[in-house]
Amino acid sequence: MNRPIALLTDFGTRDHYVGSLKAVILKINAKAVIFDITHEVKPQNIREGAFILNSVYPLLPEHSIVVAVVDPGVGSMRQAVCVKTKSGYLIGPNNGIFSLALADEKNFETRVIQNDRYFHKPVSATFHGRDIFAPAAAWLSKKNVFRSFGPVIHKIHRLCLSDVVQSHRFVKGSVVHIDRFGNAITNILRAKVRPLQSSKVLNILVQGRFKAELKPSFSIGKRGALIALWNSGDLLELAVREDSAEKMYGLKLGDSVSIQFHRSR
Repeated sequence: MNRPIALLTDFGTRDHYVGSLKAVILKINAKAVIFDITHEVKPQNIREGAFILNSVYPLLPEHSIVVAVVDPGVGSMRQAVCVKTKSGYLIGPNNGIFSLALADEKNFETRVIQNDRYFHKPVSATFHGRDIFAPAAAWLSKKNVFRSFGPVIHKIHRLCLSDVVQSHRFVKGSVVHIDRFGNAITNILRAKVRPLQSSKVLNILVQGRFKAELKPSFSIGKRGALIALWNSGDLLELAVREDSAEKMYGLKLGDSVSIQFHRSR
């Protein structure tokens, strides 16, 4: 047994934090397979961490262990948890970081990580990633210790996320992530739009001000023009060819995006 361990944090790579996680894991399991999802989540931005985790979650190898540490509440009374799902394990703070990844999970079990047998000691009040989450993942990667972590809990914290509103005339969502290219990704799934699209014309509005024309790829857009396309995750994405939609159009998280439908003539 050697379950792979995936790391997602807001630590960046300038400091020793990521290296410390990996060192602790390898000290416990020298054969551990460790890979990085990202360490560039905006500091303390749990929503961004949840979005990025959910984007890669369906692609993870079976039985993977995800260590997700975006933890502004470190040292507080928030719980350290391990969630067992049908495909693997999620380890991190019980602060909503797993909200999107667990949205469609029907049967999962959550345990508080409180058995200090699996901790790196002494436990710092400021670095639970190194002292609790990483060692728990390392032990779990080589042994079936899930039940030994601590008691089962039935309440996992959920973020209050904006919903997609839909009718026969429109689908309305919002910008939930802006990537490093300045592209604005929305929470509107292609599957929600496809049934309405066959006999109607699309009109895409951002903040009720900017129109975006739907294109099949980035390269089809005119330079400087705001375009929309279905991205690799089948979410509606707003972009500017070879430029930043965020900078050119002032797009930001939470901006409303609507797709309006009109009967074809």
